Amino acid sequence: MKNIIKNIAICGCVTLGLGLASCEDMMTVDTGDKAYTNANDTLYSYLGIMRAMQDVAERQVILGEIRGDLVSSTDYTTDTLYAISNFDDPKDQSCSMLQVSDYYNVINNCNFYIHNCDTSAVKSNIKYMLPEYTQVKAVRAWAYLQLVKNYKEVPYITEPVSNLDVIKNFDYNNNLVNKDNLIDKFIEDGLLNMVNTRYPQYGNTKNTWGNWDNGNINISARLLYIPIRVVLADAYLLRGQNETDYINAAKYYYDYLKNETTPMPKDYCLAYNNIRTGSNTYNYYYMWGQWADVYVYNETSNEVITTIPSSSNAGFGKILTRVADIYGYKPSSSQSTNETTETNDNGDLEGTGEYETSGAISVTPTYKRQYGPSNAYNDVNNDQTYVKYTNTTSSSPTISYIENCDARYGNATQNLTYEGDAYPLCAKAARSTSFYYCIPIYRKTLIWLRLAEAINRAGYPEFAFAILKDGLNEFTLPTIATKYTTSNVITNINGVNYYSRVNADGLTVYVDTAATSSTYMYYDENNDFVEYNRLITNAAFKWVQDTTYYKELDYGTYGAMHYVTDSTRLKNFNSFLDFKNEVWDNTYGIHARGAGFGSWESSENISTNISGLRDTVYYDYKKLLNAQGVNINTASQDEIINAVENIIVDELALETSFEGNRFTDLVRIAEHKNNSGINGTDWLARKIANRGTQKATSTKAAIEGFNNDIYSKLLNKDRWYFTLPTYSVK
Repeated sequence: MKNIIKNIAICGCVTLGLGLASCEDMMTVDTGDKAYTNANDTLYSYLGIMRAMQDVAERQVILGEIRGDLVSSTDYTTDTLYAISNFDDPKDQSCSMLQVSDYYNVINNCNFYIHNCDTSAVKSNIKYMLPEYTQVKAVRAWAYLQLVKNYKEVPYITEPVSNLDVIKNFDYNNNLVNKDNLIDKFIEDGLLNMVNTRYPQYGNTKNTWGNWDNGNINISARLLYIPIRVVLADAYLLRGQNETDYINAAKYYYDYLKNETTPMPKDYCLAYNNIRTGSNTYNYYYMWGQWADVYVYNETSNEVITTIPSSSNAGFGKILTRVADIYGYKPSSSQSTNETTETNDNGDLEGTGEYETSGAISVTPTYKRQYGPSNAYNDVNNDQTYVKYTNTTSSSPTISYIENCDARYGNATQNLTYEGDAYPLCAKAARSTSFYYCIPIYRKTLIWLRLAEAINRAGYPEFAFAILKDGLNEFTLPTIATKYTTSNVITNINGVNYYSRVNADGLTVYVDTAATSSTYMYYDENNDFVEYNRLITNAAFKWVQDTTYYKELDYGTYGAMHYVTDSTRLKNFNSFLDFKNEVWDNTYGIHARGAGFGSWESSENISTNISGLRDTVYYDYKKLLNAQGVNINTASQDEIINAVENIIVDELALETSFEGNRFTDLVRIAEHKNNSGINGTDWLARKIANRGTQKATSTKAAIEGFNNDIYSKLLNKDRWYFTLPTYSVK
């Protein structure tokens, strides 16, 4: 272990103590012994930490995708990357992608800052160093999250490492973190008390953030910050030991979406739209919307939360082109210097005698891509059905369905034709000749999908599915009632066959197997077999009396009645399940952007509707569960939760493909399944081993591509993680 830490420490200190002689060096932390007490000092320090973050940004994307099921290697894949994607247990430092020291360089820079920063400094009665100090702690926490996801268990170092004396005195046994104790370390670090700390502002006026000038565009410093609420939620979700962890994760995701951002606007959901062109005719056309701008810098976008920027060429700092390159987009960089101008007294522009340098990166698509969309990725897209709306009158839409279609596929991929052959490319990080200068770390829809994952595992699959289908607001709340915890058992009582089920309170209720009414029976405290006072009207549950076992909650003007069985669950409706506030009114279903924002709008704007509200043919809760062999009326709660989780996994593929989250998402969810009694290890191994398999469609034959070698490897959970170095640096 000492050798591991020594290697990490030595490599992690490489950039420490550099001067500020060049533009790139401005991005490096000055680690003198002074206490940081003014913005000029700490600006360079925080930007130095961001410079260190650039060293890990691209490997987050590459390592997260090439080990997943959504991309496949090609004949042009390098040996080192192929070994990683084939789970051949490559060692750390065997290639540039496997340098754990780069993560510790981020952490060590943070440690120096935290150690030296004077958080007690006051100006105008405000402790003005706290915002930046808090952000540095958020960055450090994020870095440890990534280490645990990729290496399983790592040393937790919070002291600045400047020499080997620190290493000699390090307590190895009590300072290792993994998914089970990482959240506890964050709590000890005080992150829970920092969730409401404002973000740093580097602008010259109030409420301005300042910019990161990459030589081509100015990127707002606001997008360099990591929200602590999301980091805490990620840590709780990663642990996932019990319902409490999922509830805590849901609370922090919910609080972030409610307090720090805006809900999903309607225009973000537009994948296809139908417009009036005259004579009551509606055309069918493709629309990019904000979804396609994930890697494109847009300060006004409501989607990107945190990004790591790339420079336009080496003269301006770190260039991040490796993601685009392995996906088949060869980059080239240019630089130009022009004299600045100003308006003279006559109103004409004239040169100032001063010059500005700028740069740009362009890309050329090539069939020699190292990784392309997998057959499994094609499968999940082909499994979708798009809802198309046309109409011949101004008041009644006509609904039709297009099979094997999700609108997001066309934005996430690009087809390149070379010598008559088609080569699909992963096109999020670059497209055609355009290079995008940002690598997203967090974006809003990713937070919504993780909220759905947490809510589902907390025991509310209907709410989780609603996030995908219609969005959650008081107009679209799902109907829920207490689920039964065991499958139906037929019991004969006095010559009548009854289904018997045990509800969440442990009360056994009976239903006549031949009855068409909704009468339930149960044994009361006197052991008399009597009618259970529960009626079902129009598929909405209505409790008449018997408040001993159930509490009633009228939830929302347009929502359905909800019934919860105890005060603890009732509290959840008043926290992370409370979508009655008007802040949520403009939320829409995530799936709608890919499978049809089934809106029809006349020139008179008579009506606007969401496809999910109308589409009960394909994207329907019961039908999607039935497709997995789960009968909602007889299945256990665990079976329903598992099935909804699988739907979320598919939506993650459709929405966040090629962005770097896929493999660690699958590992986390596999562990959820393992903890619930389902074989998540086999589930994960099969899913990735099937990356080369494709089911038959109406236009394409099936492709057999199950990889038994990968399947066997991934049954060993140690193969899910990289191995820390065990040797010393010479």
